[in-house]
Amino acid sequence: MPIGKIVRNALPFSNVVATGQATNQITIGKTLNNMQLNLGGTALTKANINMFRLQANGKTIFEGSGTQIDLINKYRGITGADNFLDIAFEDLTGLDQLDRMIGALDTSFGISNLSTAVDIAGATAPMLSAQLHEAAPQRTADGGFAPFSGLIAKQLRYGFSVSASGELPLNFPFGKTGAIIKRVHVFHGGHVIGALVKEDGRVIHESTLAKNEYEQIRHGRVPQVGVYTIDFVLDGNVRNAFDTRSAQSVEWIFTTDAADSGYVVIEYLDTLGNL
Repeated sequence: MPIGKIVRNALPFSNVVATGQATNQITIGKTLNNMQLNLGGTALTKANINMFRLQANGKTIFEGSGTQIDLINKYRGITGADNFLDIAFEDLTGLDQLDRMIGALDTSFGISNLSTAVDIAGATAPMLSAQLHEAAPQRTADGGFAPFSGLIAKQLRYGFSVSASGELPLNFPFGKTGAIIKRVHVFHGGHVIGALVKEDGRVIHESTLAKNEYEQIRHGRVPQVGVYTIDFVLDGNVRNAFDTRSAQSVEWIFTTDAADSGYVVIEYLDTLGNL
């Protein structure tokens, strides 16, 4: 490619209606850094997006509601706008080029089809379009692949519910061959107050809500109300992410002070075929 990055309009969405599922196809062949949704019409807000899914070869690799995606972006420090929503595979908070670009979605190999599905509810005469921020395929000067090629910044969502206060143990998949976890975002109703993470019985993270959020603020993150984030890459160094590829067991134990329910959204670095 004659330039390092390009910005172009995505193919149009079909079935953009007040309540229904809008879809579009993404032309493959380049590295997708960011897909920027533009919300328009009489009334289409992020809260009207019940679910956004991006599927590669029919497999979901990125999902979340409009509100969840927006709050994760805000946690990273991305100043948003009401009518734009970034689906980011790059992480602009990384320390260097590797930290920022590892996980960018190279569609030039292993992917034959890339599509989105946007579940809209309660909008009024909505309009939806997108721009793609892309780069060249992740190749080295000799035509080989960069060391991090093949790793995708996946975002997957899991529900939870607890009927009383106490300890809430949860299990999240990390695949047959293990995945790398950057961040875990617990979207709750205001009653998750602590977290404990163990790998093979050894504590790797232990925090209360107040201490956890102070440490995030100290590193320039922006904690969000109603979201308990466990961030393994607080300093922007992806080498500190939680690599589960050698783990036999991973325990996630959250402390609640009352009944609660919600969703856990996990940011992974993973191969297409694992999770």
